[in-house]
Amino acid sequence: MRYSTLGKATGIVVLVFSAVAWAAESPMEAIRRTVEQATHILQDPANQGREKFQERIAKVRSIVEPQFDVQEISKRTLGTYWQERTDQERKEFMTVFTELVQKTYSGTLDRYNADVQFFYDQERIDGKFAEVDSRIFDPAQNRAFAITYKMHQSNNQWLIYDVVAENISMVRNYRNQFNRILSKSSYQDLIQTLQTKIKELDTAPASASTRAPSAG
Repeated sequence: MRYSTLGKATGIVVLVFSAVAWAAESPMEAIRRTVEQATHILQDPANQGREKFQERIAKVRSIVEPQFDVQEISKRTLGTYWQERTDQERKEFMTVFTELVQKTYSGTLDRYNADVQFFYDQERIDGKFAEVDSRIFDPAQNRAFAITYKMHQSNNQWLIYDVVAENISMVRNYRNQFNRILSKSSYQDLIQTLQTKIKELDTAPASASTRAPSAG
């Protein structure tokens, strides 16, 4: 349940902003506009149908990715192991990790329905860092889920570096998994594990591919 909500929140964060637009918007405004853009794509009749699944997800991805600071997320998920990696290894990890996250949450994103409601409660800004508290109400489950977006300013843009759903941090969750692997084996073993997981997600039913953001 929590992982599903985390996936929904992560997958639903969308939109391409210009640097000027980001500079003019507060973090909460940026999140709100992003969600509106995402829901518009998912509700658009032109994007419906099983045969348009890949196209629909591709459209969402094309506007989701620029809103996340992939390097910062990758750095935080590897923790102390990040410093031990070469520049080439860091690029490799960011590519593989991003693909894993995309594959993990694609099915969850596609199960979005128009009855879901979004609420934006408050934002906290401390210099170049900010947190936006929100809730997602799912009528099918008759309950709301708390989502906090952690953001920072980079090149005059507010970018997301973590999503906390129901007190579960996406970054911390992945870091714990990666640390367990790296404490017992090599970095190449970690990459191989992630690539194997990606292949499994490619062949798994959508419902099974989004149960948990597990790398193992």
